[in-house]
Amino acid sequence: MNPNRRCKRVRVIAIAGLLRLGACLACLTWAQAVGAAEQSEQPVALVGSHSAVITEAILQAQPSWRGRVLVDDVRVTALYAQCADQAVCLLAYDICEIMRRELPPLKNAVASALGIRPECVHVFCSHTHSSSSDDTEHDAEMLTAISVTAERGARDHAARVETVKFLRVDTGKRFNINRRTTHGELGTWCLMQSRGCVDHGDRVDGAQWVRDKLRAYGATPQEVATVDGPFAATRENDPYLDLILFPTADGKYAGGVVRFTAHPVVCSAGYWKPNLGRDYPGPLCDRLSAEFGCPILFLQGPCGDHRSRHRDVGIAERDRIGAGLANTLIARIEQMSTFPFDRLSHQWRTIQCPLREAVPVSREQAARAARETARRLEQTPRGTQWLRRRKELAELSRFYRNAERVLAGSSYLTREEVTARRADLVLSHIAFGRVHLLNFPGELFSTVTRGLEDAADGPAVVVSFADGIAGYLVPQDDLVQGGYESTWALFTPESISRLRTAALEFIQPPN
Repeated sequence: MNPNRRCKRVRVIAIAGLLRLGACLACLTWAQAVGAAEQSEQPVALVGSHSAVITEAILQAQPSWRGRVLVDDVRVTALYAQCADQAVCLLAYDICEIMRRELPPLKNAVASALGIRPECVHVFCSHTHSSSSDDTEHDAEMLTAISVTAERGARDHAARVETVKFLRVDTGKRFNINRRTTHGELGTWCLMQSRGCVDHGDRVDGAQWVRDKLRAYGATPQEVATVDGPFAATRENDPYLDLILFPTADGKYAGGVVRFTAHPVVCSAGYWKPNLGRDYPGPLCDRLSAEFGCPILFLQGPCGDHRSRHRDVGIAERDRIGAGLANTLIARIEQMSTFPFDRLSHQWRTIQCPLREAVPVSREQAARAARETARRLEQTPRGTQWLRRRKELAELSRFYRNAERVLAGSSYLTREEVTARRADLVLSHIAFGRVHLLNFPGELFSTVTRGLEDAADGPAVVVSFADGIAGYLVPQDDLVQGGYESTWALFTPESISRLRTAALEFIQPPN
C-alpha cells in the first residue's frame, strides 16, 4: 500500500475516534447536567387558605344563645396544601369541641369535594370557652356545608410555594401559665382563676377558687379562712409561640398557621358573661392576617394544664393577650428560618387506648358509684386531718358524675368503646418540607409532649384538640396527684405513653 495513503487512512481513523470520544464525553456531560438538573428540581407545591363565618351554625344548634353578646363572629379557616401526588387540608374551628363521632361525615364531605382521601382531612378546635355547651354546640349539617365551601376556596386560591418559613418565640410566662400547682398536704390544685384574676410575677392568685373547693370538700370555716394567695406557679409551662408561613414567588403569602398553648378563657361565658366569640385567638389571628395578607389558622397546643395569663376577664384583656402574642411574632419576623418545600409527608396511625378501670360500664353504674362516693364523703369526718381524704372523695365523685354524662351520650366515648374497654384514637403527622405538625386528639397535657420538638430533623409543632375530642389525656404522675383534670380523664396513663411513642416514631429520622 502507498505509504501516503496509509498515513492518510490512519489520520482519518484517529480523527473519527477523537470525534466519537468527544461525542461520548459531550453526551456524558449532558447526561450529568440533566441528571443534576433533575435532582435539583423540587416538585411543585401549592398552598391556599380561606376563611368563612360559622356563627349561624352555632346559633342553629343553640337558639338560646341568640340572646348572648356576639363579641365576634366565629369562623372556620381552611388550609389546602399539595405537593407531588400528596394533598392535605386543615380545618381550624373557633369551637370548644368537635366530637369524634361527628368526624366521619364531615371528613367524607370535604374529601369528596376535593378528590382526596378522608384521612387527609384534619379538624382542629381552638377550645374557646365562649362557644361551649354540655350538648352539641353546632349544627353539624350546616357546619359541614360551610366547611366544604371554605376548603374549596382554599384550593381555588392555591398558589405555588417553594419554601416554608418558621418562627418560634419563647414567651416565658407573659401570656400563659401552667395552672396546676400544689398546696401543702392537699396535693394538686387546678387554678382556674375564675375569681380574682390577679397575677403577681410567677405567682397566681387562685385563693378564692381554692376556698370554694375547700367548702365543697367539707373544710371547716377556720380552715377556709386560712387560705390566702397568691400561689406559686411551680410547674413548667409550654411558653412557645409558633408561626408557619407559606410565601409565594411574588412576595406575598398563601397561608399560615399560628400555635399557642393556653385555654381561651379570658372571655369565658362561665367566668365573664354569656357571649359568643373567639377569645384571644381572634385578635391574634386577625392581626397576623392583616400583617401577612392571608388567612391564618389557629392551632391549640397541649393546653390541658395551661391557661392564659389573664389579670382580668373581658374584651380588653382578651385583646391585650391576643394582640400581644401577634406583635411578639411580628417584631421578630426577620428571624424566621426558611426551609425548602420539597415534600409533603402525611402519616396517621390508630392507637388502641385502654380505658381506666374506674370508668363504669353503664350510666346506671356511674350513677350508683357517684351516690356511693357521695355517701362515703358525708361519712368522712371534717377537720384538717381528714381534708385530703375528703378532697380525694370529692374528685372521685365528680369523676363518676362526669362519666355518667359521657355514658348518657355527651360523647367522649361510644357505647361500643365502653364495652370493649378501649378506644381507637388517631394520631397524625404532617411534614411541610422539614417543618412538622404532630396532631394529638383530646385535651393533652404539656408533660406528655415535652422534648418532642427536639427529636425531628426540623421544627416540630405539637397540636392538641385534633380530629376529635376524647377528654383530658393525663399522664401517670398527674393522675396520681389528682386535680380537676383527673375527673375528666378516661384513659390509662399507658394510653398516653403509647401516643407519645407513636409521635416519636413519626418524626425521628431513620438511622
